[in-house]
Amino acid sequence: MWLTPLPLFSLSALNVHIHITEEEERNLLSNVAEGDWQAFTRLYDAYSPLIIHYLQVYLTDKHDVEEIGQEVFLKVWKKREILITVRSFKNYVFIMARNALNDFLKARNALLQKQAGYSKDYVLPHYSADDKLITDQYESIARSGLDLLSEKQRRIFLLRTRDEMTIQEIADAEGMSVGGVHKSLQQSTQQLKDYLARNGISFTLLLLILFFQP
Repeated sequence: MWLTPLPLFSLSALNVHIHITEEEERNLLSNVAEGDWQAFTRLYDAYSPLIIHYLQVYLTDKHDVEEIGQEVFLKVWKKREILITVRSFKNYVFIMARNALNDFLKARNALLQKQAGYSKDYVLPHYSADDKLITDQYESIARSGLDLLSEKQRRIFLLRTRDEMTIQEIADAEGMSVGGVHKSLQQSTQQLKDYLARNGISFTLLLLILFFQP
């Protein structure tokens, strides 16, 4: 039973990003596993905007996005005892979001099929027979965009987006000038955006995939 309402899962939270260190995350997971609501709220505030972004790639209805997001974090809380065994919360919650999304798409497709059977005039929108393939294909296309970059461009891009290193840190690690790092990032970002746009994929999806990689 809920002692305190779950924080509002809202699209207005998109610009919120709270950085959590590995040590802090381990402590939070341990505390949440013991029923600490404040620790859970901290995890929620940090990761719910990223889950929103991910769901928005596949869903256009604001209500659906918020409802699925709420469901994901409710499940996290209900199964909180196992969090003590979770090594990476970002990967754990991302997998839960993917499963919830696939369940939603399959249920929606089944409903549309049923509605189509009731009315001969009903035009069934196009959905894959296996909606999980849609998400897998999108992510495959997004990842393939990285193959377009040179090895050095790809390394610099990943250091900045996935590893969240600063421009100066990358410059020091790669033996480059700050200006050189900026130029490489601008070129690789534009190249990836152009490629993804041609395939109808959001650049945000690529960043999410990189963020949630183990």
